[in-house]
Amino acid sequence: MREKLLKLKIDGYVQSKELYEDKNFVILVPYYLDKSRHNLETADLLLKLSDDRESKKALRLREDYNAYDWVISASYYVMFHSATAALGSLGLRARNHDCLIESMEYHFVHKKKVLETELIDKIARLKSLEEKYINQMWHTKSRRNTAHYKAEASISRSDAQRSRKDALGFVERITNLIDELRGQGGGI
Repeated sequence: MREKLLKLKIDGYVQSKELYEDKNFVILVPYYLDKSRHNLETADLLLKLSDDRESKKALRLREDYNAYDWVISASYYVMFHSATAALGSLGLRARNHDCLIESMEYHFVHKKKVLETELIDKIARLKSLEEKYINQMWHTKSRRNTAHYKAEASISRSDAQRSRKDALGFVERITNLIDELRGQGGGI
């Protein structure tokens, strides 16, 4: 049932050009992976700052200052840029966040044929991306939305740590996935 729904959504994204082929985009894949690692470093920095009294004092921050909401946001963007790189390694681009996540699930979890091009061969050669990574990306996106758009929300250190841990696992898995594609003659 989920696969059928995804197929309909992906077909709609292709038709509306929210998901499209861009063979030149593969050149940018390493830059998106670097951007995701940069965002992971930012999440680490903000998490450490939130717990370091001396740094807060030196920066003239309130004693109770924390940046857990920004740790969650940076963690989501680790996943976002990694997923952009993964789709880019196939020569695909997504124009919005939901399209990106659903395209990741469709192409790397369910591995169905959507586009009638040589990209299908690349997709078939990939090992499937475990569904847990897609779920982690959805959960982190949800935590990011709560952290940034709900002023009354209480963001805990454990929420921030969980998002950061998920982001680290995600970028590592996506990097391995792209390396597998390269190693199997899939291009990029």
